[in-house]
Amino acid sequence: MSAAPAVFIVDDTPDDRSLVRREAEALFPGAAIHEAGSREEFEAALAAAPFDLVVTDLELKWGTGREVLQRVRDRAPGCPVVMFTDSGDEITAVELMKAGLDDYVVKSARQLPRLRASLKLAVESGRNRTALSQRERQLAAALDHQSTIVRELHHRVKNNLQTITSLLQLRARARGGEIAAELQDLAGRMRALGQVQARIYETDALDRVEFGKALSDMAEGLVGLYQDRHVALRRELDGPLELDVARAMPLGLLCYEIMLNAMKHAWPEGRAGRLTVGLTVPDGGAPEVLIADDGIGYVETAIVKGIGSRLARSLAQEASVTIETRSDPQGGTRVRLRLRWP
Repeated sequence: MSAAPAVFIVDDTPDDRSLVRREAEALFPGAAIHEAGSREEFEAALAAAPFDLVVTDLELKWGTGREVLQRVRDRAPGCPVVMFTDSGDEITAVELMKAGLDDYVVKSARQLPRLRASLKLAVESGRNRTALSQRERQLAAALDHQSTIVRELHHRVKNNLQTITSLLQLRARARGGEIAAELQDLAGRMRALGQVQARIYETDALDRVEFGKALSDMAEGLVGLYQDRHVALRRELDGPLELDVARAMPLGLLCYEIMLNAMKHAWPEGRAGRLTVGLTVPDGGAPEVLIADDGIGYVETAIVKGIGSRLARSLAQEASVTIETRSDPQGGTRVRLRLRWP
């Protein structure tokens, strides 16, 4: 059973305060009733204790009910306030209700049933608001805790990917030939995933990634890895493009495979060249990723080695993109990845 409420009656007419007191005591047996007929009493009572209900007149000799409403709202936003008055009109009542007043009851003997109903409803509504506010705080705290855990998990995944990358590179240096090259390629793929993972922290939602920055990171890292090839990097990114992690990861790996293919095959015999990485994000249209080189191109009807592999097709399907490839022996290779959108 709910505890009896604390009721604060603000009115400079003693008879009217007594009237409200009788109604409150009849409605809420055992209620703690506080009264204020002057500003000093009002200030003292407001500072001393919290209330479950405030009943005030509109026109007071030392102030107004509007002031009482505002002061109560400032101190206890969830505390209900009912105005019991013989002044004002419908326009005043509407204005006060918009300002947060719970109810407006005209002083008269015929309105006492209405006053009782108003007081009961106000207390119930106030308690519901308090319970809801407490629940919201609990949910906010739980959400903050969950967010902290998710951030920690993302951080650990990023660190684990870096550790795996380092181990693969160590093994590659300890081995030689094709095995070393395969280990280096695998390390590069882990690095690409880590670069996408690292961009998660820059978005408010921990399940989304600003993909344009991640793509730029991957391209810069890969060109730096093959710095002996004398390849310049050109970035044409008009993003941003936020993608959910489940889509950004396979798309990032697919872009890495295409760029890696270019670094390996586009400029044989130490030729210098340029790798272009672009991102187009049209208003309301499908975003596109462009990866282009000015290398030797190819003349075979098959898609260039690596891009048409089973892995690339699987990544394209998972990322919901279509691959368009065009190659010219004189103008290099251009690969467009068009995202299915939205």
